[in-house]
Amino acid sequence: MVIQAHSPRVYRRRRQRMRRLLLFLLTVAALFYFIHSSFFSLENIEITGNGNIPVSELENLMGVARGVNLWQVDTAVIANRLATHPRVAGVRVSRRWPRTLAVQIVERTPAAILVQDGGFLLVDGNGVVIERIERIGNLQLPLISGLGDLEKTGPGRKLDHPGLQAALAVVRQMPSEDLSHLKEIIATFPDNLQLIWTGNITVKFGDGQRVADKLARLHEALRGLAGGEAVEYIDVSFEGLPVVKFHQAKNQEKKG
Repeated sequence: MVIQAHSPRVYRRRRQRMRRLLLFLLTVAALFYFIHSSFFSLENIEITGNGNIPVSELENLMGVARGVNLWQVDTAVIANRLATHPRVAGVRVSRRWPRTLAVQIVERTPAAILVQDGGFLLVDGNGVVIERIERIGNLQLPLISGLGDLEKTGPGRKLDHPGLQAALAVVRQMPSEDLSHLKEIIATFPDNLQLIWTGNITVKFGDGQRVADKLARLHEALRGLAGGEAVEYIDVSFEGLPVVKFHQAKNQEKKG
């Protein structure tokens, strides 16, 4: 059967196609205007996990103004901006529809203090500089010395000095009860670390490996010390029984 081009059936099909096309275009336009409407205007910025970084400082770094359309916010760009803060170890930025931006911060945890240029650097367990401080104050953190001049030091920079990384490996593996007795690590050479223990006792520790075994030998040596004896050093850098060298001159003075 042949359908004439100007038959009623052809007109009905054309009108149906036109209606569908018009409905589709109207739907797209309505969706476009809805997405770009004030319904999605940013009102709230919720920041969590920042114990030491002021909210105002983070918001300034984000560079996002309230009132902007939430669809237009690039969460990856904001996360990259926040990651440049020296105290930020990790960050997650997400949209919470319809008007909230959620920011989760993971802060760097101070692990040690470095002596540098007449001041001090606060670093995390990976050697990233958190901030420069003038006074140690009441910070209960071990001091790491003997590193020499460190180039390009400053907040946000990671220091790859071999001695520092070896010392931090010791700090990361040390239980908190032992950290309270660790006053300083002299890290001039990564395979010849020297720990300064409570009582100003020098501990020859070797490298940053087998920390638990070395600490066990250190405690064994400390338990064997008689009260009042001046110790020059304790050597736990090798396997076997720890070696304790007493300060003969000082001990003789005490006896005299």
